[in-house]
Amino acid sequence: MASSSLKRIVIAGRPNVGKSTLFNRIAGKRRALIHDLPGMTRDRLTDVMTLDDGRRFELTDTGGLEYGDSPMSAYAGEIRAQARRAITEADLILFVVDGAAGVMAEDRDIATDLRPAASRTIVVVNKTDRRDAEDAVPEFYELGFERVLPMSAEHGEGLEELLETIGEIVPAESAEEAIEDDVDAPVRVAIIGRPNVGKSSLLNRLTDDERAVVSPISGTTRDAIDAEIVRNGRRYLIIDTAGIRRKGKTTDQAEKLSVISARKAIERCEIALVMIDATEGVAGQDATVAGYAEDAGKAALLLVNKWDVGEHGADDAKKFEDMVRFRLKFLSYAPVEFISAKSGRRIEKIFARIDTIISGYRTRFRTSELNEILETALRQHQPPAVKGKPRRFYYCTQLKSGPPTFALFSNVDEPLHFSYRRYLENQFREALGLVGCPVHFVIRARKGMQREDEARRGQGGERRQKKQKQVRRAK
Repeated sequence: MASSSLKRIVIAGRPNVGKSTLFNRIAGKRRALIHDLPGMTRDRLTDVMTLDDGRRFELTDTGGLEYGDSPMSAYAGEIRAQARRAITEADLILFVVDGAAGVMAEDRDIATDLRPAASRTIVVVNKTDRRDAEDAVPEFYELGFERVLPMSAEHGEGLEELLETIGEIVPAESAEEAIEDDVDAPVRVAIIGRPNVGKSSLLNRLTDDERAVVSPISGTTRDAIDAEIVRNGRRYLIIDTAGIRRKGKTTDQAEKLSVISARKAIERCEIALVMIDATEGVAGQDATVAGYAEDAGKAALLLVNKWDVGEHGADDAKKFEDMVRFRLKFLSYAPVEFISAKSGRRIEKIFARIDTIISGYRTRFRTSELNEILETALRQHQPPAVKGKPRRFYYCTQLKSGPPTFALFSNVDEPLHFSYRRYLENQFREALGLVGCPVHFVIRARKGMQREDEARRGQGGERRQKKQKQVRRAK
């Protein structure tokens, strides 16, 4: 959990200016969820971020602020209330505006709200990579704030300057605080899946209590249900969620809100138990639900429920797992367990799996160990060149746990090709013994390193020219 002593940075602005893109850029991964369901962005999304030197701060993304009778959202007032609470508590406010669109009336309204906090507000002029947008940056000074910073959240331009500005208020002491959750904190586990796969039955089985209403009618669960339990001296917070159906099938307003609640439950868990109905096989919606957990950076355990229904041959489990692996390729690292929530078959194995997964998910690894893994991976397979320029990695360090997120310092500030990223993920996961949790990489380029690299190449060219002259003279 985020420490209350960490500096709070809040992202605010009207809808569609790139707030979530900026949040994801700072986080180094797709952390903020984007969806067209009403109310999806009305709550605050908060995560702890880490600077290169280990100092940490709390970053919050707020919903888009709308004024007047806006047709875009029925929750504009609630969004504003949420955002205002975050702004009141903020140590630094990143007021995001659209450089391509220029100063809008809504920007002026928001600026009026932020005026009392002007001394701790930075205007971030986003989308300055678009045509003529950079020339429009000076006009945003009319909003009345001293600091105006141009950037492109989508491409990372201006990110280094923004992080330096954030670093001005982040104290060195923040790096010394415990980065992982307290060892006594419960493991946060969310049970997710499409409707009627047995989520509530599993909650009741895990808690040995009828905490959730179980019915063959899909959609019985409307809101997330939390239950804290203790097994073998360890605490677990089990979160049962509403079944997530396809958007086209979700028409009732209450059901839409229940799906939003399920998505929020995924955000606050550490491990997602992705339930699949053995009697129906792996459906496309199973992949969608599992994808929500993967997008949010959560660990995962795949549970094939209702395995006690019908007769199964010796190879049936292997064949079913092969189908799961084929349909859910993006969760190749997640273990698979065959269970029966109704009868209790193999339920206790779930806790052993969770313990194994969380040990890696929460761990901080030594920088020296990470660099040894990186060097071994590079010896076996060099990264592809970027636009004809060889990519070099200088070193690796861990930015955060939950999930393990590593910074790769490179001479090229470009994303890794997906195939090489997958290769590195597999190398690190195997070497570190990680089970069931994703591995994230953030590419960090250092101008000084690029200059040194260019200088080395320049010195090498000079030596070659000098040697060629000596050969010609000898002839």
